[in-house]
Amino acid sequence: MMLARQEERAWTDSGITGVQICPTWNGNDGDGGYLARFQAGARFPTHSHHGWEQIFVIAGAIRFNDVEMRAGDVLQVQGSDAHEACALEETLLFVAHHGGIEMLE
Repeated sequence: MMLARQEERAWTDSGITGVQICPTWNGNDGDGGYLARFQAGARFPTHSHHGWEQIFVIAGAIRFNDVEMRAGDVLQVQGSDAHEACALEETLLFVAHHGGIEMLE
């Protein structure tokens, strides 16, 4: 079991303007999960994954390529699915992934 308590969360800058992250777990070979907090208008550049990625919108609204998502929506992305993310408003996500990430721009 792994427990990540609210009061122990440590948010850090992701290196992308307007995006902060908070790891919830790290596994082997790039596996893991994290919370991502986007300011309105923040953009995560086009990238792909070496495995799958699953994104759950906790709050806010965000667009992945042409797919707009709101709180409660879940998106499953396969490794070959290149995508970018642009926050339409302040947004909080939970992301789980298998494998690493490859930045394409």
